[in-house]
Amino acid sequence: MISVKAIFAYLLFALLATTLFLILRFPDQAIKAYVDGRLAAIDPSLNMVAKTIRPALPPGLKMIDVDLNRDGVRLAHFEDARVSPDLATLLQDKKQVRFQAHIADGTINGRATMQGVGPSGPLRVEADISEIRLEKLDAIKTKVPFTLSGALKGRMTHDGARAPMGMTSGLLTVPDLHITLKAPFFGITDLVMDQAEAEFTVSRGSLRLKSLTFDGPMLEGKITGTIELRHPFEQSRLNLTGNAKPRPELVARLQETIPQGIVNTRTLGNRGLTFRVRGSIDNPDMSMR
Repeated sequence: MISVKAIFAYLLFALLATTLFLILRFPDQAIKAYVDGRLAAIDPSLNMVAKTIRPALPPGLKMIDVDLNRDGVRLAHFEDARVSPDLATLLQDKKQVRFQAHIADGTINGRATMQGVGPSGPLRVEADISEIRLEKLDAIKTKVPFTLSGALKGRMTHDGARAPMGMTSGLLTVPDLHITLKAPFFGITDLVMDQAEAEFTVSRGSLRLKSLTFDGPMLEGKITGTIELRHPFEQSRLNLTGNAKPRPELVARLQETIPQGIVNTRTLGNRGLTFRVRGSIDNPDMSMR
């Protein structure tokens, strides 16, 4: 007669053997190909590189050292990412997974709903963003005439199938945003915003900026318009308009640097400065009126 201990030992051995088999024979390349297919459905130039992809408990996947690339240029590095399926939806046409990723000292938590088993079916993604440091994002370090620092938070959604039919939308905020200009603008090199908020959509290769509002001790204002996205990103075309109202401290500094006749510095603090921005991100052309 087999003892209870022996039965328990057999079960434990079977569980261990199954676990080792899953780890050693885990289809990481197939999963990477599927993820790349999903990314290509959003943007054909996107792909993912992960140092390690392994099964995890509770049931799911864990990826370590994940790079998100666009045309071979790294946009972001994730320290780790975890994907867990909603088991109740596995046998349904619409399957759901939850995901969490750590990036630039912050986190992304969200849910994806997929229809069908292929990488090109309808996809909806909802993500909450928390405390991501802008200055640590590779995408922010492109050839642009400024640097940003601050903690990004907000919410983004992607809804659609294969590009260019999908649409991405978001509402992002950055409290205590620091902007450093690489080249002085009328003697100004640094700006601090108590709050900056952007509401936007991205569709068919165009980013529509519904509203970018900012408010700080030196400046407040609002920008709207569109950005035609190009590769590389710094060559994207700008079509923006806005109004900025300097605070008294900044007005005093501008009076010393702005040549006479360009703007009326006496009314600048009340009416603000209306401007247009054309050109590209790496070579913007600003006009004031």
